[in-house]
Amino acid sequence: MTPPTPEEQVLFLRNVQRLLVEGQFTASYKFALLLAIADLCVLKGDDSGASLNLAVKDIAEQFIELYWQQCRPFQLGGQSTRLVLQQNTGRQAAVISKVIQAQHDFGGSLFKLKQSAPDLWRSLKSSVTRVVNDMPLWKLQTVGSERLDFLYDNLDVTTTTITLKPGVAFCFRAFYGLIRDLIQGAWVRFVQRLNANELGNLTDLGTFLFDRERSSLDAYKQILLDVQERQCFYCQRDLRTSVEVDHFIPWSRYPTDLGHNFVLAHPRCNNSKSDHLAAEQHLQSWAERNHSCSEELAERLRDAGLLHDSTASIRITEWAYEQVEKSHGQVWISHAAFQHLGAEWRKFLLA
Repeated sequence: MTPPTPEEQVLFLRNVQRLLVEGQFTASYKFALLLAIADLCVLKGDDSGASLNLAVKDIAEQFIELYWQQCRPFQLGGQSTRLVLQQNTGRQAAVISKVIQAQHDFGGSLFKLKQSAPDLWRSLKSSVTRVVNDMPLWKLQTVGSERLDFLYDNLDVTTTTITLKPGVAFCFRAFYGLIRDLIQGAWVRFVQRLNANELGNLTDLGTFLFDRERSSLDAYKQILLDVQERQCFYCQRDLRTSVEVDHFIPWSRYPTDLGHNFVLAHPRCNNSKSDHLAAEQHLQSWAERNHSCSEELAERLRDAGLLHDSTASIRITEWAYEQVEKSHGQVWISHAAFQHLGAEWRKFLLA
């Protein structure tokens, strides 16, 4: 299997654009479905150009994560408006209602729900899986009066797995940031229209909708201080009073909080790295730390109730560096120093 040609990649982007512009959207489910598929392509796919099987229950889990923040009362100027945003042209979308009920029954974070109430979590995921099967999964690729089956073949409500067509996972991975921005922009405009009377000309709706539930980064500090022996991850100088938790793979590239992705750094190092990927020597240190401290990190993160998944962290890291390599991009060394990514970075993740 070979990756799609440049012409096929452009056609893929045009088709995504057609879905967003010409697709018939009565609820926000189609936006969530596209984002869920894109996220899973990063987590489970590769760049071979091959087809990819995705379980509908995994798509449902991504749905819940996307809607968890959006089901809370809308915040305006730091104050709750007591308004749960409408996401359907008729009565409230079923997924929204199910997530709201789960939040009412349990409260707290989604991660703590998974940990502390596994029966409730399984029930919620099962319910959302049925909704995904009943509605958006087989309607997503309807454009006007025709079907545009470029992602996967048509389905019915008994489907438990979809198979993305050859080249689809490659394109979602290659253009993940661009596609995410396109979908989120269309989703914001859709919700703005449905809630126009309540929201008026509000400009920060996107922040509320897509600032996914994030753990307090302070909760990671003591764990990372011990693991890093109170040294800055990047410059190895002692950490004193001013310490920042850095996303090793920046939030802007893949928005998730996973414990193994975090490192402690001086503010100057963190700010100068910004949204860049770190150079190979830092990648090697990150991989070695997570390997040598694997059991300690997992145990302490679990005991603290903090989200972590070492396998997902590695897959996301591999994907991020692959994209920089393909674009002949640069990685950050220190302060204002950058270099092009070399060819040796993979061996650090395989060690």
